[in-house]
Amino acid sequence: MEDYQSAFLERYKDTQTLCDSSRKVAAMHFGGVTTECLLKWMILAKLPRGASPEWKTDSNNPGHTITNPGHSFQHALRKHNVLNSRVQSYRYVMDWLETVENPKQHFIDMRYSGIEPTDPDYKQWLSAYSKLTNWLLKQSTTL
Repeated sequence: MEDYQSAFLERYKDTQTLCDSSRKVAAMHFGGVTTECLLKWMILAKLPRGASPEWKTDSNNPGHTITNPGHSFQHALRKHNVLNSRVQSYRYVMDWLETVENPKQHFIDMRYSGIEPTDPDYKQWLSAYSKLTNWLLKQSTTL
């Protein structure tokens, strides 16, 4: 079973190390993975009491109907109505999500890129990633 909380914490440290080392493409890729883990942790944390913290599949009935949103932040948000509503209320949060998920291409596909982003593009991404992570963590304490 996936442990998204621990995965988030470890990927967060990995992303910080990559940022500190100026490994821009890897930082942007791992920053997306970090955000994905955080969103999935938030989804599973809001399950009803007694439900198993795992995804519903054709062969697995964990006591809820939530399926794995994959690597899509928008699909993840649709699995958490309260968080999605909060995100939709703040255009700047939607912009941060878009920047982190698709900094020039989808964050998952960046692992295949050998082209470094420009400094302004990377700075924009890093700012969005930092603000988004802080905002989501704050939301996780009030949901």
